Amino acid sequence: MGVLLSFTTLTSILFAVVSIFLYLNRRKINFKIALQEAAEKQKVYELSILKQIQEKIGYSLDYEYIVEVIIGNLKHLFNYTTASSMVIKNNHIYFKTYAQTPVSTKYQEQVKKSMLMSLTSLVPYVPIQIEEQIVGSYVDQNNNTSVISSFNIPLEIANHTVGIINVSSVNKELYDEAQTDMLRQIVSQASGALTKLQDVLVTEKGKLTSMISSLADGVFMVDTDNNLLIINNSAKQFLRLSSKEPVFTDIISAFGTQYNIVDKIKQASNTNQQLNDKEISLNDKVFQMFVTPVLDPSDINKKRTIGASVLMHDITVEQNINKIKEDFTHMMVHELRAPLTAIKDSSELMIDQYHDENGLAKEQQEKLIEIIDKQSKNLLEQINQILDAAKIEAGKFTINKTPSDIGQIVQDTIDTFLPQAQKRQIILAAEISQSLPKIEVDPIRISQVLTNLLSNSLKFTPPNGRITTTAVTEGDYVVVSVKDTGMGIPESEQKDLFSKYYQVKTTPHQLTKKGTGLGLFITKGIVEAHGGMVGINSKANEGATIYFKLPIKATNPEVINEHFPTAGANSASSMVN
Repeated sequence: MGVLLSFTTLTSILFAVVSIFLYLNRRKINFKIALQEAAEKQKVYELSILKQIQEKIGYSLDYEYIVEVIIGNLKHLFNYTTASSMVIKNNHIYFKTYAQTPVSTKYQEQVKKSMLMSLTSLVPYVPIQIEEQIVGSYVDQNNNTSVISSFNIPLEIANHTVGIINVSSVNKELYDEAQTDMLRQIVSQASGALTKLQDVLVTEKGKLTSMISSLADGVFMVDTDNNLLIINNSAKQFLRLSSKEPVFTDIISAFGTQYNIVDKIKQASNTNQQLNDKEISLNDKVFQMFVTPVLDPSDINKKRTIGASVLMHDITVEQNINKIKEDFTHMMVHELRAPLTAIKDSSELMIDQYHDENGLAKEQQEKLIEIIDKQSKNLLEQINQILDAAKIEAGKFTINKTPSDIGQIVQDTIDTFLPQAQKRQIILAAEISQSLPKIEVDPIRISQVLTNLLSNSLKFTPPNGRITTTAVTEGDYVVVSVKDTGMGIPESEQKDLFSKYYQVKTTPHQLTKKGTGLGLFITKGIVEAHGGMVGINSKANEGATIYFKLPIKATNPEVINEHFPTAGANSASSMVN
């Protein structure tokens, strides 16, 4: 019996031990399962946070969005009194606190001070201006609780700290290393995603900037906070911005009262439509302005604007050409009407008097015939100039070269202007080198060049002035120049002097007939067709020297460096007073 009881007791003890072991083992298993579930749940929250971050990022590097996502999900991972963010943006600090329970201003100040100390130790410059906001529970000034548990996690983008995330509590020793590591990992992954996006955006911005910088049109872009995001060199030149890193206020100042760029951007952003202003005058130029709203690509409805781009298209040349063509048309009507009217009136008078017994005397008839002849030649000259200009512009202008005595061509052309010079009391001089070689030129066309130059000098040289024509050899070229003592040509006008239809703006008040404006354009075309070049040396009120170079040896037309001619030592001089 005693033996049996002992056995029974032993069996019970063994059963109890096994039960306890199984219970503990089961408890251990349940604990592991609970840990795994907690870990899985934590992982789900982490993935949820990261997914929201990716969705929030889109194509924006707005750090405030990111910390809002992180802090908004911390309640699933931590017990806290406040979760706060401090972000550096646009030279401001944006401090935001999410309070789970009521806290005092003192508590908030403790959190802010802790975060500022961390931020100061991580960044070289901390902005002075701080914008604060508290959300969640209300502020309770009677609450005397202080920060007991707290830790800070920095937000870094491309190895640069851009903000701090803080978790705090009124409870003691609430956060362990595992929890801080968990938040650090979440922030680290968010930072990594932002860094990768920034790298992509920097690369794409570099490509875009290079492309925009190469544009002849001026381009710049601003965001909704009027921050200048990009500007190319053309825009800087058009707006005369001297700063290497201009800001939007510089652009506003550059436009001044000529164009209210701020209102235009607002109008484009509010209407989501491009604005087009056809003619805006600014800094001696005329622009066509295009202001286009830039839409947020992440906005499904394509209505939210994130900025505006402005394009400045320089239409100064087009405007000038249109004005020049209009002036040329009016001028040509006048130029052609005058000789045609003279021819018409003279011929009608001769016809009316033809059958009259007391008709025109022979001298009168001869005078009318001279008028018709002179005006017909004048009319033909005007038409030939237009045809020559059209051929030059179309690349169909041809010349007939023959071995020619360039000195004789110069002298013969000067001789035709002697009566006109004497009548105007202008000294017409020639300095022609005796050692000029014969060269391959079209004598008729070279005479036309000299005629244009001498005719212009006579127009702009006052009585008792002097015009000197020089022909010398310089290196591989014969250089011919026409120098006068007239009013000169300002440097600002010299670059356009040989352009089609161009006429000097500053002309003597007594000069009523300007001409077609094609003479120097044709001169340039003829000389370049010979493989030569034309140039000018002049200053306002100091006379002008226009010269051209012709190659001694036959050559294809090419660009030749400008060089002002000087009269050779062996030159013959003739003068008429």
